[in-house]
Amino acid sequence: MSALKLPKDVVVDPRHDALVRLLSAHAGLLWERGRSQVATLPMTDALAAELRGALAAGHACQGLELISEKLASEQKGLDALNQKTPDSPQNARVSRILFLANDGSERFYRDCDALLSRYPQRLLVCRLEISGEALGTALFGSAKMVRSVLVVDKKVGARALLALLPPV
Repeated sequence: MSALKLPKDVVVDPRHDALVRLLSAHAGLLWERGRSQVATLPMTDALAAELRGALAAGHACQGLELISEKLASEQKGLDALNQKTPDSPQNARVSRILFLANDGSERFYRDCDALLSRYPQRLLVCRLEISGEALGTALFGSAKMVRSVLVVDKKVGARALLALLPPV
């Protein structure tokens, strides 16, 4: 996780080092034979507020199938851009944050691990210490199963990451 280039708004924030320490200290595999390290962290009220706002504004989407399609579509655009301007180096930086509930099946976490392996430079995954039903309640105010939320806006993603830190 230390090789990740976090969003610029996180890098310039005075809490950057604390966030990196938090992500690193709580890193582990998503599933028994996983390949990627992800942080498992408590859900915070600040993060719930950021995710609610992001979903309402269209800066986030939910559901692993939709998330997979969105990331694949974006990658096609990035690949096309790279073909047009091959000499222009892409500044690979985390720009998408995937938040997961902690009660998914092994298959669910395998699929999430595969996404992280497919998009390692621009995707950061965090598992939250909250069930899918509780996450749905936190985000929508009613019993709705939500196991995955992808933040697709860099600035909103940076705010969501910083919302993982305990209040000062």
